[in-house]
Amino acid sequence: MKSTVTTLIIGLIIVLVVGGGGYLLYNKFKASADVSGTGNCEQADLNKDGAVNSLDLNMLISAIAGNSQNPKFDLNKDGKVDNSDIDVLMKCWSPSK
Repeated sequence: MKSTVTTLIIGLIIVLVVGGGGYLLYNKFKASADVSGTGNCEQADLNKDGAVNSLDLNMLISAIAGNSQNPKFDLNKDGKVDNSDIDVLMKCWSPSK
């Protein structure tokens, strides 16, 4: 009985250490998708139609797929046009009217 309790306690400690370590690593390395320097979502409206929506998302996905270096598509201003720019666009998504 004593060895079962000891095994359970050790197992619980391992789960807490691994889970806590994973959480800390996730928080250390997660990408920030804040729109730098603008304070608003105007730049995420890639087609300038007054709304951030699927049309803008399609433009951004095409730019990423085509390895575009156009700074218009670098929404988070990190020097790369990549999936992290999609995060910025999604934060600026306009509600349906």
